[in-house]
Amino acid sequence: MKPQTGTGLANGKIILAGEHAVVYHEPAIALPIDAVYVKADIVSAQIGQTIQCELYTGDVNEMPTSMAGLQFAICEAFKRASAKEVTAHTFTLSIESTIPAERGMGSSAAVSVAVVRAIFDFLDATLPEETLWDIVQGAETISHGNPSGIDTATTSGTRPVFFKKEQELQTLHLDMPAYLVIADSGVTGNTKQAVQHVSTLQERIIDPTTQETGSDAVQSIGAIVNETKEAIKEQNPQKLGQLMSENHERLQQLGVSHDVIDTLVDTAHQNNALGAKVTGGGLGGCMIALVETEEAALHLQEQFMKQGAQAVWIQSLAKKENTK
Repeated sequence: MKPQTGTGLANGKIILAGEHAVVYHEPAIALPIDAVYVKADIVSAQIGQTIQCELYTGDVNEMPTSMAGLQFAICEAFKRASAKEVTAHTFTLSIESTIPAERGMGSSAAVSVAVVRAIFDFLDATLPEETLWDIVQGAETISHGNPSGIDTATTSGTRPVFFKKEQELQTLHLDMPAYLVIADSGVTGNTKQAVQHVSTLQERIIDPTTQETGSDAVQSIGAIVNETKEAIKEQNPQKLGQLMSENHERLQQLGVSHDVIDTLVDTAHQNNALGAKVTGGGLGGCMIALVETEEAALHLQEQFMKQGAQAVWIQSLAKKENTK
């Protein structure tokens, strides 16, 4: 008898604009990145409920507490898809991910999205978008406390998301003749530390020349995000690049970039990028640069690797031309 199988996919994500300002009710824009992805495969087994992934191999019910969010996603998906507990099924679930952990690329949400999709496929059950959202947000809440929903929306979707606290997520249409080059600095970011640092600067003057405070910088990032939304609407790579660089300067002022990131940003500018910035929480992690052609993207990829980037990915911003 042929074994029962199921497969699920999810993509990564980056923050295009609005890091840190989003904490203070300013908007942010996140982008699905299918240059990195998670693939989950599930196959029926004679006994047990086994999971195999980079962090753990063993019984689903004995997963470590650090993986409680994923454990919830697995159990909840089986319950929603079959109305039976996970222990009523026998299977082996394998997870393969090219999304680096702790780099602000939506790794944990993407794993949950891929796993839920695989389980519903395995059980030949229809997966409504709202069910996927509920399960993945539940998993993210266990893992991260109070998730915004950006990671869930972008790792399960194909369109950019415009987000503002306590407002409904908006999707944007992106079809631009340009490429993003995403470089992993190799330095683990620290979002919590970065957020705490920015909070200490809210009333402090961070630019003696203009007397600007941290709060002023945060508000200006919000204005940049709104302009970025317009650049996407206008399909204007030059404008988008300029805004990315302005956003980076603001994040530098707030002290959440990193020497390695700044070197990669400088490298991007020296190689005629339209713009470049840190992406995500900062103090390490990843940076992004915008160029107009695939040739320029490949050249920049090579330059980033020469500067010591741990990994570099290229993402087309033109519809139906995304690369993996």
